Order: sequence, then structure tokens, then C-alpha cells
Amino acid sequence: MNRLRIMVLSLIVLVTIMLVAGCSTQQPTPTPSTQTTPATQVANVTATYVGEKTCQGCHQKTNYDKTPHYQSFKPLSAYKLDKTYGSITVYDGAADNAKSTTIDLSKALGVEMDTYVVAEIPKTAGFAKQFYRVGKLVKNPDGTYKIDSPGLVTGTQNWSAGDYSCAKCHSPGMGGGGTPDYTITCEGCHGPGSAHVAATTNEQKKATMVSPTSEICLTCHKSDPTKDPKSGAIIATNHYGTRDYTFSKHNTTGMINSCLTCHGPHGTNATGRLLRKDNPNDICVTCHAGKNYDVKTIMWDNKSDPHGHMTADHSFTAVPESATKVNPTTKNVEIVDPTVLDMIKKALPDLAK
Repeated sequence: MNRLRIMVLSLIVLVTIMLVAGCSTQQPTPTPSTQTTPATQVANVTATYVGEKTCQGCHQKTNYDKTPHYQSFKPLSAYKLDKTYGSITVYDGAADNAKSTTIDLSKALGVEMDTYVVAEIPKTAGFAKQFYRVGKLVKNPDGTYKIDSPGLVTGTQNWSAGDYSCAKCHSPGMGGGGTPDYTITCEGCHGPGSAHVAATTNEQKKATMVSPTSEICLTCHKSDPTKDPKSGAIIATNHYGTRDYTFSKHNTTGMINSCLTCHGPHGTNATGRLLRKDNPNDICVTCHAGKNYDVKTIMWDNKSDPHGHMTADHSFTAVPESATKVNPTTKNVEIVDPTVLDMIKKALPDLAK
């Protein structure tokens, strides 16, 4: 009996030792694995530009071709010319030198803002740039257009080709954007689309589509005022701006969800503007119920500027029209009110230097 007890106790001790040893053995912590979904796999691919025609395979442009963005660059065939234009000799206006080359105007790439005929200069010509304004459209009394010189070589009647510095915004494909399109198309705002085209599911398509924000809009539509290099005056950005939006409560308080709250870039309203409503005040009342704003007062128009543009002020009275004056010499809209100038300099200290 004693022998049996001893055997049972020994067995219990042995089992206990084995259990303790097993519990004390630490299992290695498994390394967390990062799972890549099919959507992120497609999104992480370095996208390239595919061009508007590829986008239109799925996305009809409705009336996008009527928008100012799309109309900013048109083919020469869109204009009725007064005669057939052929080869001309142009000089390198960007480098201001005597190099010249021959350009066939009938093969120009297109017309920017109904004004400048733009062409690509052969590399063999040795010009400073690749794309130039090689002609200027002038409307005749009968409605036809003639192509005149964009500029003349100083002291001569020779045509001087102007640097197409407008390309970055008006023709992203010529401004280094990579898109094969000459005017502003889908990829100008949404970015290169090859990954989106390759996507096969809705999840993948959403993961590969860049949704434009105010930052993308403000790349071309500048808001901040600038300093006149000659006079040192602080001037409103009129040429292409959403003038002074930087200082509006819409921007500083985050009260609206970017430019696209009011603007619809994919089509125009009844007046041909990129607004979500035909009447601008109808947009205001979606947030400001019961208000009846005079849009021309809160978004006053520039009376004059060097380029003849009319750009509505987007500060929404943060910079009132009374704070500005038009310089009769330069035609710049100069901001002169001390309180407003102080506000601008605090927000943009580099302007005070």
C-alpha cells in the first residue's frame, strides 16, 4: 500500500513538473503582417497620363467642353481664317536673340484664350523653350480672323515668337504636366489616370481617383495679393485669381468645403459660368438661409487691370472695394487701406519685407 502511494505521488510530481516547464516556455510573438488589398495594390502603382479620349471611354463629358477650362485652348480649325496661312520665319523672343526658324502656321497646335497661336519649335532650331506663341489672332470686321505677329524683333519687322509662359495652367500638357491633351481636361485636375483605368472594381476605382480640393484649384487660381516690383505697392491678383479668398471667413474658419461648394467644374450654368446655380445668391442661401445678398457688392469686380480681365473679389468683404484704388499708371488694383494692409502683412509676412 505504501509502495502504491509512493508511485502515485511520484507520478503527480512528474506531471506537475512537466506542466510548469510547458507554461514557462514562451512562444514567439507572431510578426504582424500588413495585408495589401487589391485596391491599394492598384493605387500604389505609379500612374501615368492616358489622355481625355481614354477617360471618355467611361465618362461622358456632358457639357464640359463648353466650360472656360476646356475652351482655354482650341484647335486653329475652330476659327474661320481670312486666308490660308503657311510658312513664316520667327525669331526666339524668349531668349531675345537672333536665332530663327521656319514655322508652318497651318500646323500650329492651337489657340490659347482666343488670342495666341501656339506651336512647337523644332529642337534643331536651338530656341530656349519648346513651345511658343508664334502668332496672334485678330478679328476682322467681317467676323473672320487674321493671324498677326505676336511681337516684333526690336527695330525690325521680323516676327518674334513669344514664350508660352501660360502653358502650365492653360495647356498642362505643354507645361510639364505630362498629359497628352493640349487644353485643360480630366487629368489636369484629377491627375494621371492609368491606375484608375486599370482598376476593375468600384473599390479600386475609388482608391485611384484623386478628388480635387481647393489646393488644386489654387494652383492656377491664385488668391494671395502680390507686391508690385516697381512701386512696392501691394496689389490684388487679378489675372487669374480667386482674389483675396485667403482672407475670407469661408477660408479662415473652414465654413465651406473648398471651392467646389459653390463651383461646379464639370459644367456651366445658364450664363456660362462654373457655378452650381444660375443665380449666385441661390448658392449663398443654402448656408445663409433668409439672406438676400447683393453679389456684386460682396464680390466686387475689378474696374481695370493690365490684362483687361474682370475677376470677382473672393474675400467676401474682408477686403472691401473701398480699401483699394486703381493706379492710373499701371492699372493695377492697389490695396491702400492701412487696416487691410496690416491684416495682409500679418497673414503674409513676406509681403512686408
